[in-house]
Amino acid sequence: MTAKSGFNMALAATQQTAGPEGDQNEQKVNDPYEHLNRQFFDFNDRLYFDVLKPAAQVYSACLPADVREALRNGFHNMVSPGRFVNFALQAKGDKAANEVTRFVINSTMGMAGLIDLAQARFALQNHESDFGQTLALWGVGSGPFMIIPVLGPSNPRDLFGFAVDSAMDPLIWIPADWWVTFCPETARYVNRVSLQIGQYEELKKASLDPYIAMRDAYIQYRAHLLE
Repeated sequence: MTAKSGFNMALAATQQTAGPEGDQNEQKVNDPYEHLNRQFFDFNDRLYFDVLKPAAQVYSACLPADVREALRNGFHNMVSPGRFVNFALQAKGDKAANEVTRFVINSTMGMAGLIDLAQARFALQNHESDFGQTLALWGVGSGPFMIIPVLGPSNPRDLFGFAVDSAMDPLIWIPADWWVTFCPETARYVNRVSLQIGQYEELKKASLDPYIAMRDAYIQYRAHLLE
């Protein structure tokens, strides 16, 4: 789907939030459904170790890292129009123009986006954007923290944004049987997980309470994107 799942965003956050666990807990976190969230967290934890990680490991054994990184670039380029729409809705003209330029360069000279030539040769940096961010900039509050089965950490605003971004995914509009869309979506997700193996394990190993660590990493990452 166009938007990263909360699980993937939380993993990305672990690379940027190096502060001691508990620092962010000094601020009150809106988590009224913690008991239910922890149950869903445990479900997602088992899903990762029992299904996603083994599948990603087999996938990694079949495809070298360079190929998987190229596929990640291609999938990322495919949903560039969605990022452009969000930048436009956020009135960020410079980033919208940057997104269009990156898309044109990578789609042509970058072999359909498999190579991020826009950044490598023209120093056009990638910027993430989604409809959850757009809603936040429009003044919509995040609402309570949530753990969604399979998808991971989220909140009502970001979950709605995820649905809108998914509707802008080009694969959704392919007039074909469901499996024609499902297979590339599954490959996209497994490919992403294969490039992140070890991050979730490190998050759990370094924290006294993995649920709190995942929750705070997600909240910090989303706040960082709005800066």
